[in-house]
Amino acid sequence: MATDAPTYTGVNGGSGAGKLVREVSSLQASLLGKLHEEMAGGNAALFAAAAQQLAEEFGSVTATAVGTLWERDGDSTGGAAAAAEHPSLYRPGQMRRRLDQLLECQRRYEQPFALVVFDVEGPGTRDDDGGGGRQTALAVVGAALSESVRLVDETFRLEEDALCVLAPGQDTIGGVQMAERLLRQLDDLERAGGLRIGISAGVVACPEHGNEADRLLHKADEAMWRARAVSQPVGVGALQDR
Repeated sequence: MATDAPTYTGVNGGSGAGKLVREVSSLQASLLGKLHEEMAGGNAALFAAAAQQLAEEFGSVTATAVGTLWERDGDSTGGAAAAAEHPSLYRPGQMRRRLDQLLECQRRYEQPFALVVFDVEGPGTRDDDGGGGRQTALAVVGAALSESVRLVDETFRLEEDALCVLAPGQDTIGGVQMAERLLRQLDDLERAGGLRIGISAGVVACPEHGNEADRLLHKADEAMWRARAVSQPVGVGALQDR
């Protein structure tokens, strides 16, 4: 079934959090350039260690700044502005209600949709960091997602290191393209000097991969873990049994 051409928020029209991430990354890139000039002809290993330390420090600064921005918006407007500008703050219960709505629309009007699960990886995102590294990675990915999805797509925070995007009117190909746009966003941030953050994505679509909520979520999760097992960033769920 054909879908409408996607409409994106775009870099120039992105969220405040997304602009903040880019500005911090730009500052880091500038400092790295000056550091490289000052150490020209010096010890390469020493420069690499200094650059890594700088990336880690800027990653922490980015997460703190983004988190403060979201909290400020939520406190000043009762959460309405934050929810409107940063849909990644939506909670799992809201995701399930929205998923049920999309399933009902598909049954009644045959409108397809894609479901993409993202698992976030980055320095310090494991359990021994007290949660700080996890919040760093999720804050940066949440900001990048706000600029790599369409205006009609909705992003939800799941358990641990996971995010989920529901994309009305999209099929599997559209879901994969969404994941690839996010990968490019993260690559751009890393090239600008940002902290390296990786994702593993599992993509499914309704009705291609099923028309039940639990089945779709299970297949997306399986696809994500299969992709990670073979060192690929994006995996696609098994098709619905005929």
